[in-house]
Amino acid sequence: MNSKQARWKCPNCGDGILAPQRPRLDDIRRYCLPCSSKSGKLVERIAPALEAQRTRRKEQRTSMKKKKRQSQRRRIERAENTPRKIAERIYSKQGEYGMNIERETARLWKMLSKMPATLAGSHRNQRIHLNRPQPPKVQLKVRGWRAEGDGSIRTTGGTLGLAYMGQHIIKVAPKVSWETLAHEIIHIAGYQYHDRSFYMALKWLTETRWKMIVDFSGVTSYGYYVDRIIEQQIDEKVRAEFQKEGE
Repeated sequence: MNSKQARWKCPNCGDGILAPQRPRLDDIRRYCLPCSSKSGKLVERIAPALEAQRTRRKEQRTSMKKKKRQSQRRRIERAENTPRKIAERIYSKQGEYGMNIERETARLWKMLSKMPATLAGSHRNQRIHLNRPQPPKVQLKVRGWRAEGDGSIRTTGGTLGLAYMGQHIIKVAPKVSWETLAHEIIHIAGYQYHDRSFYMALKWLTETRWKMIVDFSGVTSYGYYVDRIIEQQIDEKVRAEFQKEGE
């Protein structure tokens, strides 16, 4: 069966000849012998129709690659602009009332280094600070919350904050409150249990930060309800400072 042919032309003299679309390297029709004889080098013929076809195919491949990149970019943009991704970008840096999480964490960690020995104890805060001079890293929790289409945040269960003492990491839910952040920092400082010493340390840190006295007169035992007592007493000061920062 005869192979498909094309017209091959010499780029110098324009002389043309019919030859297979893929001639062998030793096929004499592949070269213009008169021009080769004149130049002393082999002058290879070209097939204009095949060159045009190759150009079209190259342009089609380039166009397809461009469309594919655009499609991938749109998918990435859609994935990055879901309500959850937007919330992650905002609330990994920002807490309740616009609080700057990184700055506030560094501030509280520095304050803890000045905690009285009667509160810190020889085996807690002081030792932790000697070993960990840098403030803990705060990350946004993956689970326990979801972002709605209107941008609102809904908690779906679990705690609002977690302290990984050995890793020096705190994980918090979106819009973390100042009190929750301080609570987890106290854990990182070496207070593992929610006992009296834990809440005395949290009370000291709160009073030092907000320059006020936290009323514990109604506290008869220690647990999470004490956090709500602290939160209620400092809410006005927290709101006033961080809302002003965010303006």
